[in-house]
Amino acid sequence: MSTKILVIDDEEALCEILKFNLTKAGYDVDCCYSAEEALTRDLTQYNLMIVDIMMENLSGFDFAERVRENPETAEIPFIFCSALSDEDNTVHGLENGADDYITKPFVISQVLARVRAVLRRS
Repeated sequence: MSTKILVIDDEEALCEILKFNLTKAGYDVDCCYSAEEALTRDLTQYNLMIVDIMMENLSGFDFAERVRENPETAEIPFIFCSALSDEDNTVHGLENGADDYITKPFVISQVLARVRAVLRRS
């Protein structure tokens, strides 16, 4: 069974970059371009979610709160990936249940290393 990752970001190009590199690393990757779109999926099938914070309508923080409140998805690890790089947002993200926090722009080798680390711990 392959490891399934869901990338949620309103920047289509960024989703495609992450999908390409994660797929190349051996993961099965799906993308959603909004948190609302992600909530229409069966999230229980994913081993990890990579979530942007600043999205239109429903933010990554709000999405994470909904995921953590649902007993069926509460244990799925997720990583915030955001341009919000200040200390307050990073701390808020981690306290909001994120297993890691990556700031944009990122280095893909670091993203892959963080994905492996989170999956190893879960």
